[in-house]
Amino acid sequence: MKNILLRVLLTSCLISIGVSSGAANIKDVKRLKLLRMCEGCDLSEAKLRYEDLKNAVLTNANFSGADLKAADLSGANLTGANFSNADLSEADLNGAVLFGADLRGANLYNANLMRADLRQADLSTIDIDPSRLVEATVCGTKTMAGVQNRDCS
Repeated sequence: MKNILLRVLLTSCLISIGVSSGAANIKDVKRLKLLRMCEGCDLSEAKLRYEDLKNAVLTNANFSGADLKAADLSGANLTGANFSNADLSEADLNGAVLFGADLRGANLYNANLMRADLRQADLSTIDIDPSRLVEATVCGTKTMAGVQNRDCS
């Protein structure tokens, strides 16, 4: 009986902070929400819809499979982050640094990429309209059309 009660209590705690068991590291999610800084954190499958992460420092963080729909990541440092299969639809990535980020399989529907730094990022599996990258920094960026080297200097 104690085991069942403990499991129910633990599960409800995990749900209340936006993660499910076997997914994101609970301490990393708490640190992210408190400090907006979590370098190298495991945030895989985290539920971060509509989260305000403006100017956060999240270098080398693992967001694989995370739900970041409509999250504000404007100005965030996401260098080397893994967003494979993450939902970034309607997310604000205006001015975000995505240098070397892995975005393969990510949902970028209606995401704001204006002035984003996409140097050496991997967007190779995403069918993205090139006009959405007009104000983004693109150099060594992998796309479905091949490697783009527009802003290298």
